[in-house]
Amino acid sequence: MKIKKSLLLSLSLMLSLSRAEDDGFYMSVGYQIGEAVQKVKNTGALQNLADRYDNLSNLLDQYNYLNSLVNLASTPSAITGAIDNLSSSAINLTSATTTSPAYQAVALALNAAVGMWQVIALFIGCGPGPTNNQSYQSFGNTPALNGTTTTCNQAYGTGPNGILSIDEYQKLNQAYQIIQTALNQNQGGGMPALNDTTKTGVVNIQQTNYKTTTQNNIIQHYYDENGKEIPTSYSGGSSLPLSIKLTYNNNAEYLLQQAATIMQVLTTQKPHVQTSNGGKAWGLSSTPGNVVDIFGPSFNAINEMIKNAQAVLEKTKQLNANENTQITQPNNFNPYTSKDTQFAQEMLNRANAQAEILNLAKQVADNFHSIQGPIQGDLEECKAGSAGVITNNTWGSGCAFVKETLNSLEQHTAYYGNQVNQDRALSQTILNFKGALNTLNNDSKAINSAISSLPNAKSLQNMTHATQNPNSPEGLLTYSLDTNKYNQLQTITQELGKNPFRRIGVIDYQNNNGAMNGIGVQVGYKQFFGKKRNWGLRYYGFFDYNHAYIKSNFFNSASDVWTYGVGMDALYNFINDKNTNFLGKNNKLSVGLFGGFALAGTSWLNSQQVNLTMMNGIYNANVSTSNFQFLFNLGLRMNLARPKKKDSDHVAQHGIELGVKIPTINTDYYSFMGAELKYRRLYSVYLNYVFAY
Repeated sequence: MKIKKSLLLSLSLMLSLSRAEDDGFYMSVGYQIGEAVQKVKNTGALQNLADRYDNLSNLLDQYNYLNSLVNLASTPSAITGAIDNLSSSAINLTSATTTSPAYQAVALALNAAVGMWQVIALFIGCGPGPTNNQSYQSFGNTPALNGTTTTCNQAYGTGPNGILSIDEYQKLNQAYQIIQTALNQNQGGGMPALNDTTKTGVVNIQQTNYKTTTQNNIIQHYYDENGKEIPTSYSGGSSLPLSIKLTYNNNAEYLLQQAATIMQVLTTQKPHVQTSNGGKAWGLSSTPGNVVDIFGPSFNAINEMIKNAQAVLEKTKQLNANENTQITQPNNFNPYTSKDTQFAQEMLNRANAQAEILNLAKQVADNFHSIQGPIQGDLEECKAGSAGVITNNTWGSGCAFVKETLNSLEQHTAYYGNQVNQDRALSQTILNFKGALNTLNNDSKAINSAISSLPNAKSLQNMTHATQNPNSPEGLLTYSLDTNKYNQLQTITQELGKNPFRRIGVIDYQNNNGAMNGIGVQVGYKQFFGKKRNWGLRYYGFFDYNHAYIKSNFFNSASDVWTYGVGMDALYNFINDKNTNFLGKNNKLSVGLFGGFALAGTSWLNSQQVNLTMMNGIYNANVSTSNFQFLFNLGLRMNLARPKKKDSDHVAQHGIELGVKIPTINTDYYSFMGAELKYRRLYSVYLNYVFAY
């Protein structure tokens, strides 16, 4: 009997022990979300150093440029080349077409004026007005809707906020037809070079007059408004087709006058834009109104283009007259000893004249860029196929090849502008040669003085030096530069310029926070103690990866953060192996808390690292991407055990953990000349799936 009771007691004890979470190995993996902090301190010393290098670099650039001019002024072939350049660029400005910035500036102004009319003509009404029903007219070869004929038969009021009178439309159309014919290579042959004022052209203006006769009366149409008849348009009448031939002067001056006429009619008559939504038909936000209300900024820009193009033309006339006199360089010219520098003064005068023309041409391009954005797009569009050609699709688009003209103008203005500026600087150097040498001497002293105050002064000493030139009078020196030392300084200047602290002044302390996202993996062993086995410990190794993005008012940075190490947690189950049918029959559920610590390493890979660590030599910064880390780890856990099989000590267990990791140590990422940058992962909340066996 006693044996039987003893056996029952042993079985009861074994059953009670089995009702606890198993010891064993486990692995968990999950998602993490948290926050990181960027700690910044800066004394401004790095910015001060970078400014000194920038100033020195600018001084060296000035020294190099002036020294190159001095050398060119001492080289007869270089002077001859500059004179030839001035002559050829003057010929190009006045006599060329596609490569002349002056010609392209005039062409752009013409294209903009006729293009503007083609963009808006569809919605500008014209006619004899409400009082004259005896005649009206139509005009051919015009940018009309789905056609090439505009009929001026409207009966609304003429003048501002009304329609264009037939007389005003005729004036505008004549100017428009002249420019179109000149631009059309097949009809007018294109606008000739600016110095060609002898060519003429013939324009055919197609129009039809409609008049009342005894057989055919003009009909006046009305619409009723509050019982009152309002005249709208005319129709009928006897038609009389006319073809008017006009001979015009095909030169830039006359064509610019026609462009001015187009703009003058539009800006003084201010016809109403016949759309229901004002400028919205062109992508503008303006409300209904007249052309000046809606397109005023574009009209102003085009008028300025025409004025500047006329100024360009006037300047080229003066340039063309001066080119008849050749510049002669004295034989055996030596800038150190020769006193005859009249040729250099003539070089300077011509270079200044050409520079003025190029600046005006550039201003024409700048004026075009101030045209309202959507209108610029319409001016650059073309559905007709070539300049000066009107088709059924011309309406609504500039079709004057504005974009091509603009590109050519800007390209050639930049090219000839650089060349003329170089020739002008050379002539100024010849005229004031001793002054240039004196400036070189002062710059050389300033450079060496600035170098002496740099931390790496020893390696850059004597970057500039002077020697006696046998061709110069006693006391005049020739200056040169040590290119190796110069390149070394340029490298340091560029690297300092890339450093994010270069743009930051003094910062006592500043913290900026950013979000982190990542994953974590943990592998370890757990074991439980005590009679109820609801207390335990676990030992594990872990690896976390997070990505952080931190914004600040001085630089933004993205970081990849790795944390890796070992840890130990205390476990407590307040629900211990409770029977449950959750996810299957006869499962055992344990729910509890955990808390502990980890010893780890942390590594930061920061997007600014390439800019922070490029310094070399004496300017090596202290960059530490990894450091020791101490973390707290705590949270809530749940463990679900499957029923045990026969003769098995362990069973598969599945669990979930919701926890938080709290690192405690900053990563001293960067330190250089009073600038400090530190990072820390503040916390990570994680949700892990756990598998144990």
